[in-house]
Amino acid sequence: MKNYGIITITILVLYSCTNNSKQISTADDIYKIKTDSFFPVTSFIKGQLITLDSLPVTPLQLTTIKGKTVSVWLTKESLKPLLLPFLRPVISETNFTKYFKETIFNDQTLNAVTFTYDPMSILPDSITLRHWDVYVNPETGNVIKVYIVKQLKEKNQILTQQLTWQTNKRAKITTILDRQDGSMELLKEVVFIWDFTYMP
Repeated sequence: MKNYGIITITILVLYSCTNNSKQISTADDIYKIKTDSFFPVTSFIKGQLITLDSLPVTPLQLTTIKGKTVSVWLTKESLKPLLLPFLRPVISETNFTKYFKETIFNDQTLNAVTFTYDPMSILPDSITLRHWDVYVNPETGNVIKVYIVKQLKEKNQILTQQLTWQTNKRAKITTILDRQDGSMELLKEVVFIWDFTYMP
């Protein structure tokens, strides 16, 4: 895991060094940056899965529907397909710069630098991504957490799926039904845990 931390820091340093053309405006710890390069979120998550493969643990899945939680132990091989929807589309350094903007916020209350990505305009129907955040520890340069929001259409329904990935600890997928009247219903929450030093 130490090696992976070094890799993460290296990625962040390279990420910063390759963006010398950024135009930065500051106001109250908010830094808006026009850039042609984003943090490679998908590569990071794939790296996390590689790290998970090397750990002597059995992941735990907690599924909550309508207030009832069911737990089951997973093999690491069976966990990967469950996370696959958030590995597509690939979020690389450049493939979404045409559609999204990057904002960096130094959140002192969380002790994290947040890379936030939002659409610059109305997105094509083919793009399911709606928003994502990358939280970085400002002292170590390590990624603390990744948050991704996707919107899907299934059987004339609009579903919002949120992934919250806590580095080296757990992942949570929340599925929400967006009704036509503007209301929302929490359909399902699935948590995958492989670090048991903290349990919900």
